[in-house]
Formats: sequence, structure tokens, C-alpha cells
Amino acid sequence: MRTDRRKSQKRKRAVRKRFFAFLTTIIIIIGLVAFRDNLYAAILDMTGDKHETENTPPPATEAPVESEEPGETDEPQDPVITDTEPPVIEGGDQLEVFVGDKVSYRSHVTVTDNMDDNVKLEIDSSRVNLREPGTYTVTYTATDSAGNAATKTIEIIVNEPPVVHPHEDEVYQLADQVLESIFTEDMTPRKKARAIYVWVRSNIRYDNDYENNTDWLQAAYDGFDKKKGDCYVYFGITKALLNRAGIENLDIVKTGGGHYWSMVNLGEGWYHYDTTPRKTGGEFFMMTDADLKAYSDKYGNSHVWDSDKYPATPLE
Repeated sequence: MRTDRRKSQKRKRAVRKRFFAFLTTIIIIIGLVAFRDNLYAAILDMTGDKHETENTPPPATEAPVESEEPGETDEPQDPVITDTEPPVIEGGDQLEVFVGDKVSYRSHVTVTDNMDDNVKLEIDSSRVNLREPGTYTVTYTATDSAGNAATKTIEIIVNEPPVVHPHEDEVYQLADQVLESIFTEDMTPRKKARAIYVWVRSNIRYDNDYENNTDWLQAAYDGFDKKKGDCYVYFGITKALLNRAGIENLDIVKTGGGHYWSMVNLGEGWYHYDTTPRKTGGEFFMMTDADLKAYSDKYGNSHVWDSDKYPATPLE
């Protein structure tokens, strides 16, 4: 009995040994499968083998050169034009008005630019008091789209109104009566300007005894009423007629004073326009700067003006 028990225990121990050997073998196999990459790398490090593995990325290659698109050329492009020239502000340096007058500061100047047709114009008239006589300043600032800026400062002289100061509507009513008698429906702006020039020359007599040279409305009224006066009366009547005819005009004062005339723009540029007759003769209808200067040089500096203050005329 004892011998059989011993044999049975021996068999059990042998079975357990085989089972544990089998289990150990399974565990080793599983470990090798799970960690083969790391194990292989470790073996390579230990042995110094520098060969690349299957997971080594392929060497980088140079990027292919892109072919030029059809139609592309190496021709030089047009250079970018940079605008560095500021706008130009033109107009007289002085404007005389009366207490209580309404002033159109914008109409006193013209603004041009070498590249920009829409120049921004700012007008600072905050220092002007049209209720009090005095001399004030107005500052114009013109800025083009490139940021170039120009400034111009003019004097606004606010005078006490004369004892007799005709209302603007009254003067323009007289002007309208004249225009109605000399205009026809088929007239061009140039023909209208010529008709005004001829009427003033033919209907106003020169009289050097007129004393007013500050109120053009009063001068125009006196000229329409009395049909006589000096150059300031001619100037005032002409200004009233041009305004009512819708013809753009500017006032010109001779350097140092003593004579007054106009410039007009009929859509072809600014030209000199002086209706005052002279003993030396002369036709002052749509004159260029060169023609008027030549006349002035010949006849005692009759027309001297600061060309920097007014727009230049065309050459012809």
C-alpha cells in the first residue's frame, strides 16, 4: 500500500512539473511576440549593428521643380507710380465782405491735383466773425488720396456796410433785365460772355470820380442806375451779369490796387476778362496771361497781378 501511494505522489509531481514547464514556455512566447521590436533594437544596440530596420523612413528626395505656367514670361512689369506731389490751391489772398453777409468760402478757391480728381478740401473758418468788422483768416487744406497735403490761408476783411447797401436780389433783378434783352436761346457760353462784354462797354460811361472800391454790389447798383462809373463800377456790373448768366468768374485786383477786372472759365480754362475801356484802346475779352502782360508792359503797367494767386490761362 505504501509503495502504491509513493508512486501516485511521484506521478503527480511529474505532471505538475510538465504543466509549469508548458506554462513558462507559453509566457516566454507571448513576451517575445509582444516585445520583439524593442528586443531586436536592444540586440542591435548591443551588437553595434547600424543597419536600418524596416521601419526606417525612406531618404528624402528633392522637391520636383515646378514647371512654369503656360503664358508666363520674364518680361518686366510696369513700375508703380508713387504720387508725392501735393494738390494746388489757387485763389486770391484776400476777400472783402460786409457785416451780415453770407460767404461761400469754397467758391473763392479752385483745387487741382496731378493725379487725383477727387481731392478732399477742408475749410477752417472758425476764426471769422461776420457780425463784427475786422480782419480774419480762413485756412484751406487740400489732401489727395495719396496723403499729400497743401494749405492756403486767406484774409477775410469784414467791413461795415455802406450807408446805402442795395440788397443782392435788387442788383440781380437789374442784371436779369439786361440779360433778357441781350441773350437768345441758341447762344453758347462764349457768345453769352461776348454779349455781356459788348453791353457793358456800350452802355456804361467811364467816370473817374466814383469813390467806392470795397462794395461791388453797391458799385453794380450805381452803374445800372447812373450808367457811369470807374473801373470798379465796370467790374461790379460785369460780376453781377456773369453770376446771373451762370458763368464761372474770379475777381482780380491789380497789385497795389487801382484797377479791378475778372477772369472767366467757359469750360476751356481761365481767361482774363476786363470790360473797362482804356484811352490806349485794347480788347480784353478772353485774353491769355501772355497777351495781357504784353499789353501791360507796353502801356505803363496797366495790368499787373501776382500770377501765383490766380490760375494760369491756356497758352492760346
